[in-house]
Parts: sequence; structure tokens; C-alpha cells
Amino acid sequence: MKIKSTILISTTFLLMSYSQPIKSQTEFGVFADCQYCDCETWNTRFYKNSPDKLNECITFFNQNGNIEFVVGLGDLIDRNLSSYDTLTPILRESKSKIFHVIGNHDLEVNSEFLEKVPEKLNLSKTWYSFVKNGWRFIFLNGNDITFHSNDPGIVNQAKKIVAKMKTENKPNSFDWNGGIGEEQFVWMESQLKEAQKNNQKVILFCHYPLLPLEAHTLWNSEEVLTILQKYKCVKCWMNGHNHAGNYVFWEGIHFLNLTGMVETENINSFAVVKIENDNIIINGFGNEPDRTLQTY
Repeated sequence: MKIKSTILISTTFLLMSYSQPIKSQTEFGVFADCQYCDCETWNTRFYKNSPDKLNECITFFNQNGNIEFVVGLGDLIDRNLSSYDTLTPILRESKSKIFHVIGNHDLEVNSEFLEKVPEKLNLSKTWYSFVKNGWRFIFLNGNDITFHSNDPGIVNQAKKIVAKMKTENKPNSFDWNGGIGEEQFVWMESQLKEAQKNNQKVILFCHYPLLPLEAHTLWNSEEVLTILQKYKCVKCWMNGHNHAGNYVFWEGIHFLNLTGMVETENINSFAVVKIENDNIIINGFGNEPDRTLQTY
């Protein structure tokens, strides 16, 4: 009788265990291209509606008790330094820390204000990383090389890169894209080496896509891809910039371009990302679709 009771209790416990939802290793919120400015609607971009959408996004994340951090994938504003002042109070309401990457529109400010942009995004460094629950999250500055700079050397680099790309008829040879500099390349690879050594999986965040090669792609995407494919620990690259969104799977890496929040009059766009063992689960809202990305 005692043995039967023990078996019954054990069986009940197992059934209860299997009926419980799997606890996420990590859960975070993400949004791209809020792109606010006090400007009239242009084409499909409803700039003045973005604060309400961002507020809805942050409120939703706050109501989810499992969100550990929030990622902004660039272009928080469309133009003008004063645009940050409208959005900052909304971002301050976030219960979770927000980690931004810099987008090209974030730098669409008067040249004398360019150095203030990282501060407006609460960034002490423009590329950085942290580790949580066996995952390394790497945040990159795709505007390391850009035309939006007060440094003549950086602007000259940008001119040379774009001029060469135009002679090669590259689809992304536009002034409104950007590139990653040599120092950041060295740092990024050191992060990947450390992650591989410590058996950590990696997600990288940047404003610009790497794949497919199209109008919005990072200028020196090929150099980045050459590095990424060397490390099996790299599982996902997340970006914004192309408001239509996109997805490519290449060399075991998921390249996910989130849709732009600024697009459409009333439909929002953001996602909750759940990392559960061998899956990155994207729960999309509004224009952002649901996806399950396998990482084994």
C-alpha cells in the first residue's frame, strides 16, 4: 500500500511538471524604427503617431512580468534633437532597462549636436555587450563609419567606401547606410572568441541588416559575415532599418529584420523574444509576425 501511494504521488508530480509551461531562459522586448518627429505624414510613415505606439509598446512590456530587458534597434527619432525630448519620458516609464543601438536617423541632427546623440540614447559606449543565462548579447554601432560625423577622417572613409561600391554597382551604396570600423571589428571578434570559449550562444543587434544584400544592407556586410561564419556560437543577428522587415537563414545563423514601428497609421510593431533551450521564439505584435528560430 505504501509503495502504491509513493508511485501515485510520483506519477502525479511528473504529470504536474509536464503540464507546466517551460520557463524561458531569457525573455526580452524589442522594437525598431519608432522614427518620431513633429512632421507631416510622408508616404506610409506616420511620424506623429509614433509616441502613442511607443507608449503602447512600453506599457505592454511593463505588464509582462518576465521581460528582463528591452532592445531598441535604432532610429528612435527621424530628425531633430528636440524629438528625443518627446520620447524620453515614455522610455523612462519602462520597468526594464532599454539597450539601444544607433540608427542613421538618430544622427539626423544639426552637426553641433551629433556628440549629444549617445547621451540621448543613454549610451556611455556605442558598442557593448553583456551575458545573461548562457547567452551573450552584443550591441554594435553600424554608424561607426558614416557621413553623419564631425570627424573629417570618418567622413572621408565613408566617401571612399560608397564611391567604390557605386563602381561595383552594389545595391546598398547609399549615403544613408553605414559601416563598422576596424577597432569595432577587433572588439566584436574578441567577444565571439570569448563566447565560444565559454560555451555561450550569441545574438548580435545592429541597426543595419547583413542579409539579404539589398538597398538597406550594412556597407561592409561581407566582412562581418566572414567573421560570423567562423563561430558556431552565433545564432542570430537582429536589426531594423528596412521597415518592411525581412528574414534569412544562412550558415546556421538567423538574420531577422524587424518591421518598422513608424509604418502605417494605426498598426503597431514590436515583439517579445523568448529564449527557450534550443529555440528563439518571436511573439510579434501588429505588423511583426510570429516566428520560431531553432538554434541547435
